[in-house]
Formats: sequence, C-alpha cells, structure tokens
Amino acid sequence: MKPSRQKGKLLFKIAGVLAGVVFVAFGMQERSELSRTLKLGKHAVVEPITQYTEFKKSGSSTYTAEFHYKTDSGQQMVVKHSFPEEILAEFKAHRPVEIAYMPNDPSSFVFVKQQSSWTLVAVGGVLMLAALLLA
Repeated sequence: MKPSRQKGKLLFKIAGVLAGVVFVAFGMQERSELSRTLKLGKHAVVEPITQYTEFKKSGSSTYTAEFHYKTDSGQQMVVKHSFPEEILAEFKAHRPVEIAYMPNDPSSFVFVKQQSSWTLVAVGGVLMLAALLLA
C-alpha cells in the first residue's frame, strides 16, 4: 500500500474519531445541563399558548412559541422557546405546563416533562466506530 494512501486512511480515522468525540461531548453536556436544571432549578408554570410555529424536518416536528411565566422573585418573563410535540399535547389538553429555570438565568428554561436525548451521543459513537472500522 502506498504511504500517501496509508496517511489518508490515518487522517480519516483521526478526523472521524475527533468528530465522534465532539458529538459525544456535546450530547453529554446537553444531558447534564437538562438534568442539572431539573434538579436545581426553580419551577414555574407557563401560561397557555395561543399561537405557535411548526417546523417539519425528516418526519418530525419542532414547535416554537412565546412563553409567559413569573419567576419566584416576581419577575415577569416572556421568552421565545422551541418545544417538542409532547409538550404541544399538554397545551392542547389544557393542562398546566411546568418549566424549570436557573435563578441566575430565568430566561433559559427546560420543560419538566422534557426527556434528555441520546441522539448526539449515539451519532458520536457511530462516527467513531465507523472511522475506526471502515478506514
């Protein structure tokens, strides 16, 4: 095998593994932040939404709306935020939707019923595995 081809394969493996590590790191950070906010954050109930925007991509939908809520210190918040379809079902059923926010940044919140995703971690693992096995 030519040295330049071996070098190319090695670079492919390194790039694939690095890309995989980045995806895994971001996925784990996202999961950690969600878990931390749910555990340590203050809770509030958002007012029912009347309007939302739907974005469809690859067979799934993501929604965006403007949310109104009051912090435990009495501050009125109005925040545009995306949300998954299961949260939309809560609004359509006229059930209260609870959020969690960190007191030092009340404009950033997560939905209490929001599930953390393994998608980025899985993509990173697949990238690393493919880079190591296919090159």
